[in-house]
Amino acid sequence: MRFNKISIPALALLLAQFLPAGAALAADRHKLDIDPETQDGLLLQRIQQEPTRPRKQALLEKYVVEYPKTVAMAWVYEQLLPIYMEANQWDRVIATAEGLLAVDPNDLDSAHDALKAAETLNNAELRAKYAPLAWDLASRALEAPKPSNPDDLPDWTKQMTFAREVRDYSEYTIASLAAAQTDDLKRAELALLLEERNPRSKFLVLTKKQTVIELATLNPQKAIQLAEDGLVKDPDNIDFLMTIADHEMSLERDLPRVLAYSLHILELVQAKPQPPGITSYDWEKKKIKFTGWASWMAGVVYGKQARYGLSDRYLRVALSYIGDDQRLLAAAYFYLGYANYALAGELTDKGRAVDAVKFSKQCADMDSPFRSLALKNLEALRNDYNLE
Repeated sequence: MRFNKISIPALALLLAQFLPAGAALAADRHKLDIDPETQDGLLLQRIQQEPTRPRKQALLEKYVVEYPKTVAMAWVYEQLLPIYMEANQWDRVIATAEGLLAVDPNDLDSAHDALKAAETLNNAELRAKYAPLAWDLASRALEAPKPSNPDDLPDWTKQMTFAREVRDYSEYTIASLAAAQTDDLKRAELALLLEERNPRSKFLVLTKKQTVIELATLNPQKAIQLAEDGLVKDPDNIDFLMTIADHEMSLERDLPRVLAYSLHILELVQAKPQPPGITSYDWEKKKIKFTGWASWMAGVVYGKQARYGLSDRYLRVALSYIGDDQRLLAAAYFYLGYANYALAGELTDKGRAVDAVKFSKQCADMDSPFRSLALKNLEALRNDYNLE
């Protein structure tokens, strides 16, 4: 089966066919030890003996209120969960599952019930909470050794089947949450969450979408981690390349890597076909943005390396794309002014000096950290070439 050909709703339907509808398999997972000499023991006996569902529910809820700290609470929560599930009381399902998990953090059934309730409520936050938890508990359950007693084998086999199904459904839930995300970082975080748990998950294809990670709005360390991890498997991903290059550029560190990534981005935006999941209009906008951004970084790094001809070439290209970004524009004007000043001397070309004055004036007219440097450039040009 090729999962990249199946829609998300179709996958949900497919999984729903084999995922158990309620709490899993063996009733009374938590054994009960009743002391009939105590008040709570007497109430537990009444609960066990009560034949009617409504009355039994009332007694169980009474026990929760009156004896919340006893060792029998896990068993009590276990009895309440299917009652609330059958009644579609999803908020109570979640609260009861939370209570049971607090007592028994390894209870897979309650994590599954909470996930189902979150799905039914269409609560993305709760789905994102319980899907990884259910996956972790299911994986832990699958580590249970095969019993040596043949009589225990049927229950063990059923539990293994249930755990595998819960794990699959948890993976699907994480993937579908990622696919539905409009926030690029959250989508990437969910994709990473799934990949960390199962790098070979058949649902990873649902998370694949061309994303732009904007460091100005994200946690930089998280964005860098996502990009570094992503480049291992997708070395031509221009978003990941740009994320790392921009981050290193902002710290003025590893400039050779910045230059290499910038030049690679420029190659890719020219040769790379339009990715799936993005419109022609958006792809053209992205190509324009990344061409300007990468050209600017390449031009600035070349300028810092005193490779003035290349600096001038790439920064002149960048000017056509970065007009709306005053930060990039000020730096471009400064480095263009400085590069052309240097080239005027190297090439004995007064035309370069004229360009140097023009770019330096444009930089000096802007309120930026480069203004004072541009003014010094202008003073040097005035002294060397008698140009104003």
